[in-house]
Amino acid sequence: MIISLIIPTRERADYLKESVQTGLKIEDNQFELIVSDNASNDHTREVASSIKDPRFKYINTGERISMRQNFEFALQHCNGDYVIYMGDDDAILPGQFQFLRQILERYQPDALSWDRPTYGWPVQGYGKRTGSVKFLRNELFGGVEAIDCGESKQQLLACNLGAKGPKPAIYHGCVSRKFLNQITDANGVCFGSSIPDVYVTYQAVLNNANALHTSHPFSINGYSPASTGGSQHAYDSKDPRSRPAHQFGQENQTDPVQDVMGYALSVPLAFFSTLETIRLKSPVEIEPPDYTAWYHYVLTSARPNDVETQALLLEILTQHAENTGTLSCLAEAENTTVVVTGKTRKYIQSIEKLRTLMHRKRISAEIEGNNNALTAALTYDRVIGDDYSGILDGSRSRSLCWKATMRRSRDPRSVARAA
Repeated sequence: MIISLIIPTRERADYLKESVQTGLKIEDNQFELIVSDNASNDHTREVASSIKDPRFKYINTGERISMRQNFEFALQHCNGDYVIYMGDDDAILPGQFQFLRQILERYQPDALSWDRPTYGWPVQGYGKRTGSVKFLRNELFGGVEAIDCGESKQQLLACNLGAKGPKPAIYHGCVSRKFLNQITDANGVCFGSSIPDVYVTYQAVLNNANALHTSHPFSINGYSPASTGGSQHAYDSKDPRSRPAHQFGQENQTDPVQDVMGYALSVPLAFFSTLETIRLKSPVEIEPPDYTAWYHYVLTSARPNDVETQALLLEILTQHAENTGTLSCLAEAENTTVVVTGKTRKYIQSIEKLRTLMHRKRISAEIEGNNNALTAALTYDRVIGDDYSGILDGSRSRSLCWKATMRRSRDPRSVARAA
């Protein structure tokens, strides 16, 4: 069974070189690491050229393309029976990879997801609590559990995105080639939406995939000033910091594969458009969502003072409402003042935060003067050790594993040995 780790990248060479090293630390011959470079103008190619590992493959799109196209391009160049995507400032945990493989070979699911810790790159003037990793008892040493995709589907259609429970994932998650082939259309397109990772998650939920989850990390979600994602959409449309989001939109508009609502001006619109795109293209009829809830969710996603974006969102939704015969739902959404799902989401997050206050530990990721994704991965691996093997074979309890982790976290020698 070949497992492929794919890192799409563009002009983040200094972050990428450390993230790649976390994958190359994996001791597994049936593993491949692919860097898919979206025509970077920095020294990404030089970083890739310096790597001498037969499991490593560098590919270049040759011209600027959309994120979706880069995901597709990378998938066409990998050989994996299972595929993992992660960002170029993220890290995979090399010491835990053996357990990832063990789960996949034993259960052979369509998808496997896991809890993932976060790591902030310690860049001056950026973020809070960067340069350290946090250990949470509830996100370590959990057993393998089935995801109820039927329940997740109902929550998705109801726009209850804050519903508690894990979801299938290909970004910081693992999906089988077999399932990806199942959702590939007649034109050979696997990722049929501008947000490819969300597209795969929604496809898995809507198609009742055989999906598993474990509350144990196999990767670390990194964040840095170069990170993409929702943060880019958090600024006013005229704010210079929104430029990456505008560039993302321009590239999407040149992509021959378009979402049913075109370029998403906000993350909520991207979610809604992805759902509707899948429903439109699905060979099997999928019941309609709660349009009132979804319309309200999107309409309230623009910043209060960003009148331009608010007007554009309303224009996009009005056109979609006309096409789907749901203008009455849109009118109701405009008059709705209370969003139950939003309050539910905040309540759940508050409860979870309180539950973890007494069962967490944060330590520095610095090793011998270095602090980056690689040292974060090595630190995390060293502190949690190989105790997860006892969970998988039933010989150890979760509480014993947690106690052993806390002992190692208090021993500075255990972290130093990770170097």
